[in-house]
Amino acid sequence: MKIFLLSFAFFVHFGILSQVSFGIKFGGLAVHHQKVDPNYYRLSIDKKGRFVGYFGVSFVATYHINEYIGIKFIQTIMPFDCAGKRSGITHLGIDFQDRIIGIQNTTHQLSASFGPLIYYRKNWHQVANYTPNDQFVKRNKKGNWERKFIWYAGQIQYDFSIDERHAISTNFFPGYPHIYTFNSGIQLTNGWSGG
Repeated sequence: MKIFLLSFAFFVHFGILSQVSFGIKFGGLAVHHQKVDPNYYRLSIDKKGRFVGYFGVSFVATYHINEYIGIKFIQTIMPFDCAGKRSGITHLGIDFQDRIIGIQNTTHQLSASFGPLIYYRKNWHQVANYTPNDQFVKRNKKGNWERKFIWYAGQIQYDFSIDERHAISTNFFPGYPHIYTFNSGIQLTNGWSGG
């Protein structure tokens, strides 16, 4: 009986792992859609502060229910965001692969996930020249963190396959109308191809 249970657990574990892909991405680039004050962005690329660099690490895990749909979890940690503060993004969504619309390219693959997202950052109110935008982020009761929760958020992932197991991957978060972020890295795939 013990051998049966151990064998069963092994195959269930192996089966789950064969349907999961993992990625690690490094940020990145933030694009601001609205007019902003570039003075409080430490890594502003242009004079208007529309294009700003930041440092972040994203961990991406996708459970592939089948070759068309899955569940995606993304955790981004930014020790140094646009204003030099700590921040993060957590996203959980239903992930749709490009095969659902008939695309069968094994080299170039797209996926998009839709679901809740929470963005949080260390309070920017101490940053010089910062103008608070309560429509974008809300402060917690202690006033040391700001956050934004969105039920209907989404992200797009593009993978360029190097081989059957590895891809160069980019994630795009369209935070309309405030900010768009990009980060890139490596995606490790077990089982179905795609992110």
